[in-house]
Amino acid sequence: MNFSLAKLAGIVVAMIATVIPANATLTLTQAAISDGFTLSTFVSGYSAQYGPLAQGISSNGQVITGSLLNTKIYVFDDVDGQKLSNAVNSVSYTCITGNCNFAMATAGSQVYGAQLQGGVYEKFNSDGTFAPIASLQAAGLRDNLGMWGNPVNGHIISASTQGLVDIDPVAGTFRVIVPNIFPDGVTVSPDGTIAYVENGGTIQSYNIATGALLHTYATGHSPDGTGVISSNNNLNGDVIVNNNDGTVGLLDPTKANGDPSQFVIIANNGTRGDFVSPDLNNGTLFLSQTDQVARLSCGPDCSIGGVPSTTPEPASWALFGAGLVSVECLRRRVNRRA
Repeated sequence: MNFSLAKLAGIVVAMIATVIPANATLTLTQAAISDGFTLSTFVSGYSAQYGPLAQGISSNGQVITGSLLNTKIYVFDDVDGQKLSNAVNSVSYTCITGNCNFAMATAGSQVYGAQLQGGVYEKFNSDGTFAPIASLQAAGLRDNLGMWGNPVNGHIISASTQGLVDIDPVAGTFRVIVPNIFPDGVTVSPDGTIAYVENGGTIQSYNIATGALLHTYATGHSPDGTGVISSNNNLNGDVIVNNNDGTVGLLDPTKANGDPSQFVIIANNGTRGDFVSPDLNNGTLFLSQTDQVARLSCGPDCSIGGVPSTTPEPASWALFGAGLVSVECLRRRVNRRA
């Protein structure tokens, strides 16, 4: 029998959907609310498709994302409560890999991406069209899974088929940080020095300059996408972890392994969490779920995956988020982590 890659991916997705409730709703825990987190829906209506894995922010502030089963790239305005029909543009693409959804990263105000598990690195236009980075394609570099834009130098830190790599997309060159590892869920610390990745069911941190393994955190819950918090409170430096089991965790990398406060669940009752992507317009974090893209905020003067931002939050939840952040929230945070 002859199956296209897209059809084969559809079969796999259908199998996944049979074990993941399509009507699950990702919900914050009380501890997360006390810490000032808010949660909203950016785009829904994927009908339990294994679709919205990653997002990028184009130079005009719009959001670029994709859908595996539709094999389309979508462009949305950066507002909450949307459906697929609200996209301002969509572009069909050809599935060329075994998992042809797109990993994406925003680096230097430019969106880049690649089809998972062997795709070439592409440069995206603001309308969702894209073209290969010719020099990387010629060098044989291919993406494997997650990628993230380094907020300091505009490079891309990516899980590639050659290991964890540091890509200069403007020059079209790359450097292998750590060979022979093939992680998922890549993110970069706000100072551009540390890469956090999912590897072998754990979260690991690596020195980007030297490739040295700094730490391994056994969080459980099938971790995947990660994003580092930058704030002026006790959340600073903590790592958001989107989990395949429908939960979202908060990892405190300063706590020792075995400390019960090292990894705390802040949201549950979701579907299958996967990649996360930073919204550089406002410091929030996109969380992919099987059927939607959720949005997580850590409050005023706090961002996830970028630098601290005082940009007003999206109107649909700004007032709610402001009301939750108070001296009492900070007091509870200090007491809980003492």
